[in-house]
Amino acid sequence: MNIIKSLAAVGAVVSISACATVTKGTGDDVTFTSQPPGAKVTTNDLSDKEVDQSCVTPCELELNRKWMYDVTFEKEGYKTVVGRLEPKFSGDGAAGMAGNVLIGGIVGAAVDASTGAMNDLKPNPLNAVLEPEDSDTESAIIVPSDDEEPVS
Repeated sequence: MNIIKSLAAVGAVVSISACATVTKGTGDDVTFTSQPPGAKVTTNDLSDKEVDQSCVTPCELELNRKWMYDVTFEKEGYKTVVGRLEPKFSGDGAAGMAGNVLIGGIVGAAVDASTGAMNDLKPNPLNAVLEPEDSDTESAIIVPSDDEEPVS
């Protein structure tokens, strides 16, 4: 009976070793920039599971890959702009999940699904163009396209 328990434990460890939770972790480093720089960025996790974080652009915050966030850019004398970060299935996460399938890691696949480790937060970087308060133009979030060229 102890041999069966030992084999089960080894199988669980092997299956988890290939998963995205182990290889990528549950946190994603997201870069925030603004034009002009010096805007206060505040993240708001829409699931209310995480504490709001803030930094001043240009900056980087580690956020949970599983949650969706509203991100507010504020700077005195400029219009406030709000953007959104969403968890998107990533190539790295797919590789971790494939490792689970190849090794037979149902446990690892379940862990990846529950932690969001197979996701990346997008867009990353998140760039805001802030307009002066007296401007007729709206502030905007500039999202890079798939080839990382900025688009409006």
